[in-house]
Amino acid sequence: MASQDRDPSDYKPPQSAKELLDRYAMGERWFVQADLSGASLMSANLTGANLTGANLIRTDLTGANLRNGILTGANLWSANLTGANLAGASLIRTNLLHVNVLCAKLTGAILSGANLIGADLSGTHLTGADLVGANFQGAYLTSALFERAKVGFCVLSNVDLSALCKSNDSIIHAGPSFIDFHSIVRSARAPRLEDFLMRAGLPSVAALYMIEAAQAVSGSIFDMMRSTFISYGSPDEAFARQLYEALHKNGVRVFLFSEHAEPGEKLHRMMRKGVNEHDRVILVCSKRSLDRDGVLNEIELTLGREAREGGETLLIPIRLDNYVFKGWKPKREDLAEAVRERVVADFEGADTDPAKFARGLSQLLGALRIKAGPPAPSGPPAP
Repeated sequence: MASQDRDPSDYKPPQSAKELLDRYAMGERWFVQADLSGASLMSANLTGANLTGANLIRTDLTGANLRNGILTGANLWSANLTGANLAGASLIRTNLLHVNVLCAKLTGAILSGANLIGADLSGTHLTGADLVGANFQGAYLTSALFERAKVGFCVLSNVDLSALCKSNDSIIHAGPSFIDFHSIVRSARAPRLEDFLMRAGLPSVAALYMIEAAQAVSGSIFDMMRSTFISYGSPDEAFARQLYEALHKNGVRVFLFSEHAEPGEKLHRMMRKGVNEHDRVILVCSKRSLDRDGVLNEIELTLGREAREGGETLLIPIRLDNYVFKGWKPKREDLAEAVRERVVADFEGADTDPAKFARGLSQLLGALRIKAGPPAPSGPPAP
């Protein structure tokens, strides 16, 4: 039977991506409760498919066409939906925790009650989407489009509200939303922030005072910490972004390639500028990063700057595995020696162990904190 409202009595969920696609090609659309965790459905055409309650944990749906699909209550934790077409799709109460939805199309989609904690929605089209009750805690909304989107009763905690402020004229507020001080600090310079906060339910006086306080904090908190450039290979993007977010939240100005790279700028010039214009360079040491040409170039640039500045320590290595000590053999042996002779912060396993990440972060923040100088000498005692 080819419809979504088929008799489920003879239904058996597909057991693999191939079976799903074969059955779809035969006209079937009912794939409720399918278990496709970790499957590759890159560029798959699943228009109108019913995947209610499906297990799509870590599933690769890059560029997939799920237009008008039904994913109500599905679990897409850490799935990749980069560039996917979900226009008109139903994602009611769907788990999109830490999902990559970069540049995806969600126009007219229904995401009411969806869990978008830590999701990357950068550049995502959410025009006309229903977002009522969605949880955006820690989500990335850079350059996302919210024209005519419907919000209200949302959790907007620790997010940059700039994209929402930009679309504020057309956004429909169905009710108040929870917005914390971290979000206001991150958005303190966003145009029309006050108007957005008031439409989201904050009294005008409270909105004004919170913005003024946030602007004062955002202007001073970053003066307490050294600015930082994160050097990493693209396979470690997820960890680098997690680190970027944690450092930024603690008052560190951070350059992250995926967040701050300008289109059209030459890579070598951008790397040189990033290394030279930040106080410290955090080097992510792992088997997936250390042998990358870009990372090696950034190590060279940083060591060269250290030499020019009289030997001051600018490079801060952190390790995700033991490759920096066992197995790493770059063509320039002096690069490895220069890294190994330093204290290397231990972040091995920190991507899955919050306690270990917190310990490593605490050490890192200590290294980045600008220490107060010695007190000025007092004058001679009075005779």
